[in-house]
Amino acid sequence: MSSAERLIGALALFTPKRPSWTPERAAQALGVSRASAYRYFLLLFEAGYIEADSGNGYTLGPRIVELDRQIRLSDPLVQTAVDEMVNLAKKTGGVSLLCRLYRDRVLCVHQERGSRAPGLVSYERGRAMPLYRGATSKAILAFLPPRALNALVERDRSEVARAGLSADGTAVHETLAPVREQRLCITQGEVDPGAWGAAVPIIDHSGVIGSLSVVLPASVAKGSLAQSTCRLLIRAGQHIEAELEQTKSDRAKRRRTK
Repeated sequence: MSSAERLIGALALFTPKRPSWTPERAAQALGVSRASAYRYFLLLFEAGYIEADSGNGYTLGPRIVELDRQIRLSDPLVQTAVDEMVNLAKKTGGVSLLCRLYRDRVLCVHQERGSRAPGLVSYERGRAMPLYRGATSKAILAFLPPRALNALVERDRSEVARAGLSADGTAVHETLAPVREQRLCITQGEVDPGAWGAAVPIIDHSGVIGSLSVVLPASVAKGSLAQSTCRLLIRAGQHIEAELEQTKSDRAKRRRTK
């Protein structure tokens, strides 16, 4: 493993479950010398990626916040989807969520809240969620290539079982066939109690890259509201995919003219 990989590994140690690290503990976790761990921490500290906490450890620093803002302002997917999400939140009253497929997890990258938004929505910006529960995740899971899906199910057997899915990847693929046919997934209470969710996949030339969803209290997500929410959601997903494709085409034309 190169020094650059170990430096990235040092930064990756900081998680919600373990937000503070000392160089000594990092050295043990990374399997490197204390001198190397101190050098990595110094580099990260000088760049603003970590800062000293009130004890003798370090936590993530202000550079992370700066980069988060930069992503929100420049991420093509977020920029393409934000107007549609605002419209969804306004017309449905729910929470509209934009999520990405990220390292076999689902990561919320943007959220817009409407007047009927549930108090609790676990899909918070920056929080990685499992692939096997809830419409937001299953809208992505349904469109994974069968080989990738089989590997995930084989690896995450216990997690898949807890989600009420088969331990066989082929069976999971078949179970999710209606989602692929309708390009729509609807669930209730699978992630947050009392919450109803509907989601559509976001697909580009490389395959499924994420999902767009609306979450409402299950008590109001009935009849005409549920139906109109699904129609609006499907239309919004189509618009986002079309705009992403147009953006890709425009960039290709600009490259050819240079």
